[in-house]
Amino acid sequence: MKDEKIDAIFNPKSVALIGGSNKEGKMGYVFAKNITSGYEGKIYMVNPSEEQVFGLKSYPDVKSIPDEIDLAVIVIPAKAVPSVMEELSAKHAKSAVVITAGFGEAGPEGKRCEEELMKAANKGGVKVVGPNCFGIYNCNIGLNASLGVGTPPKGGDISFVTQSGAYGMAILTFALDHHMRFAKVMAHGNKAGIDDHEVIRYLGEDEETKVICLFLESVDKGREFFEEARRIALSKPIIATKTGRTAGAARAAASHTAAMAGTFTAYEAAFKQSGVIFARNGMDLVNIAKGLDWQPLPKGNRVGIITNSGGTGVELADLCEEGGLVVPELSENVQKKIRELIPAYASARNPIDMTPIWPKFVDLYSKCIQILYESSEVDIIVPIILQRAAMMPEVCTAVADTVNDCLTRGIRKPTYVCWVSVRDALKNMDLLQSKHVPCFDWPERTARAVAAISGYAEFLKRRDVSLESR
Repeated sequence: MKDEKIDAIFNPKSVALIGGSNKEGKMGYVFAKNITSGYEGKIYMVNPSEEQVFGLKSYPDVKSIPDEIDLAVIVIPAKAVPSVMEELSAKHAKSAVVITAGFGEAGPEGKRCEEELMKAANKGGVKVVGPNCFGIYNCNIGLNASLGVGTPPKGGDISFVTQSGAYGMAILTFALDHHMRFAKVMAHGNKAGIDDHEVIRYLGEDEETKVICLFLESVDKGREFFEEARRIALSKPIIATKTGRTAGAARAAASHTAAMAGTFTAYEAAFKQSGVIFARNGMDLVNIAKGLDWQPLPKGNRVGIITNSGGTGVELADLCEEGGLVVPELSENVQKKIRELIPAYASARNPIDMTPIWPKFVDLYSKCIQILYESSEVDIIVPIILQRAAMMPEVCTAVADTVNDCLTRGIRKPTYVCWVSVRDALKNMDLLQSKHVPCFDWPERTARAVAAISGYAEFLKRRDVSLESR
């Protein structure tokens, strides 16, 4: 069963905003605007200086709210937070998101304030997100209790937990720009009241969440975390970026979220053993999540590459094989089918190099992709859409339609596009990604994402988990 108090964070029937304000420029104004913009549950404003906030009655204090509180969102100064938390505990509020900074990350005095805050919360069993955090979203119910501008669209099945607020939201925005859709988002800052393993356990049990993304600076209760991760990874992928891998970065992490980083070698081994997919950075996190969310898992590690540039194909082949993938030479039977389509001076071996014969790009990309779908010699298809091809919307449409037609016919084989082009062609990338054909910028990022996804599939196979429905 789901943790009732964590569920109250993401699915509250009522939200109390402590410090809501009508004054533009104040934190309370931002949160009042965000919460009232899409959330349809009960909303209680708390501000003794206002009679109404955003047209809603404003209460002088928490005690005056007549009903139960599922989620309190706190944006008042740090020194006032412990006493408000005492009131929330006395009222048996289920959860609270403390946005305010000035706690454990701010030195000894802030640490003492954080301890007072948590002592007050623990009296009444209030589950605390934060303090010093960006907030939370439940996109599928229109809840934005964060500093972010606007609520992401509904219909997502990726959930994202980030220790960094501003950078985490930049990663989220980048993903949204690439047509990805999210279910739940938590940016939990100092993590004083909620442990990592509790969050991933909740998301592991959450029916809306199909892919879990983590941006970590530290991991509290590592044994519990990796035990939960090992269990959950068998049913849904967990992708993690772990920063603070070097001494300088660990020092920086401690200065802004009070994170205490352990040695990365230990993390790396634990990730591998538990099936957590390691992403080197925020962009890799997005790419891997996109590939997992939109395409079936590969049944093996053999890659078929289609390109209109020999040099790019060779570079991608190098990077794939260096990452543990295989770029096999195609059989004479498959090559014969391809040679019937391409010029005599082109190559059908793999990478399939059609050369820059741009008048035939639409036909060649589509038919070569279909041949590789129907071949048992490759498990993964990577078309390189480069320069002139990327600037032709008809090529991108043909690739997307061919991929989706093959998947509709029940050929469960993933396609990931290696995208190499100019900014002006991004609208054509949208033609692919709006139809759930993932695009990765440049060969290196493509190879890393494909290798990570293939590695996760291998992890499942080693544990006798069927890939048929994934």
